[in-house]
Amino acid sequence: MEKSKKIVMVTFTPHLNFGTCLQSFALNTVLKKMGHDVVFIYNNNDFLKRDFNGRIKDFIKIIIPHSFVEYYWKLKRSKTANTNSDNIPIKEVETHYPPIIKTLPNARWAYFMSKVPLYATLLKLYKYRTRQWRKIYSYTYKDGNYNMRRIYTLEQYEEIIKDSDIFITGSDQIWNPYCCGFDPFMFLEFVKGRRKCIAYSSSISRPSFPKEIEKRVKDDLRLFKHIAVREKSSVILLNTLLNRNNVELVVDPTYLLSAEEWMNFGNKAKIEFTIPKKYILCYFIGNRNADYNEMVNNVKSKTGINDVITIDCTQSRINYGQGILYKDGGPYEFIYLISHADFICMDSFHATIFALKFKKEFVHILKSKDDNTENSQNARMRDLLTRYNLTNRLYDKDTEEWIKPIDWEYIEEISNTEVNHSIKYLINAIEN
Repeated sequence: MEKSKKIVMVTFTPHLNFGTCLQSFALNTVLKKMGHDVVFIYNNNDFLKRDFNGRIKDFIKIIIPHSFVEYYWKLKRSKTANTNSDNIPIKEVETHYPPIIKTLPNARWAYFMSKVPLYATLLKLYKYRTRQWRKIYSYTYKDGNYNMRRIYTLEQYEEIIKDSDIFITGSDQIWNPYCCGFDPFMFLEFVKGRRKCIAYSSSISRPSFPKEIEKRVKDDLRLFKHIAVREKSSVILLNTLLNRNNVELVVDPTYLLSAEEWMNFGNKAKIEFTIPKKYILCYFIGNRNADYNEMVNNVKSKTGINDVITIDCTQSRINYGQGILYKDGGPYEFIYLISHADFICMDSFHATIFALKFKKEFVHILKSKDDNTENSQNARMRDLLTRYNLTNRLYDKDTEEWIKPIDWEYIEEISNTEVNHSIKYLINAIEN
């Protein structure tokens, strides 16, 4: 193996979404185990910050029927299409919503403030004032899980480029323009091809890029030496877009660590209540609350398990199955509760990954009822469950297919093959 590389990792910053926290931890851990010097850079532009106009638009979306919004964009696109071709009936025009396009921040004022004595202390008191956020802070900054570096200014981007060998974009939906907008940071635009760029398990989670950003995405990704993504549909999309045949499919980085490694991670948990001997764990990050509640009650009935724990990261007040609503959990508690659960109910991609890793029976409900909406995140789940022959684990109240035992021997055989391939890809991408 070649000598240690100075690697810069770019993905979503750890926050209350536990899957987001743990995918970055896993990739960071794997790279360090390979002997590399890894720094995680961020600019606090990972998630959309809604200004006054943005909040007004959010409110309008609530009160205006979706069909009206859809008709507006069909009409707008039909006018554009008909300026360059024969008239196209509006009903045949593809619905298309423009994504939010971010800019690379040059936050000189924030950089100045970060140097002011007591600023960091006061900011910590404000932002990490709840027990859950304090756990996120400890996990991110105090427990040695990351070497974090915030980049404020354009000059700092230049500094990190000069001091590094390789840039790796991590997992999660960093390339989904309808997840958190199009972010040039996640496409490593600032590197401009001056260092090797690698993508590991980046997720698009949709069948195409909007026309507004398609050329820009193409120009960005052409500068990547190696690209591996998380969905088969994304392999096809990028090979076609970039006119290449070497975009690879790899597993989410959380799958690269063993169950034992994750158990040791979860043993750091500090849970503030008595855990039932047998329980159903719920983890929901979408908004299909009535459907979630129906599913949980159905699972209780079918499994005979009465105790339910819902670990929350969305400030929800809903206590599914009349059980325990746990609002103070962090990444360690999330892993501990999954690893000790008897059955898991979720709408989360990463919760499903961990159910597979710990060989837990589970049922998954898709976040969106409509697979065809542009911001639907269902593609990644259908792809994952299809690869493992587990599409029967998608919840359907009219069947009992989702309660049948999982063939874990079959799952382990497939996962071992995928993990080995993914590790080989990562080693080769770094060395060549």
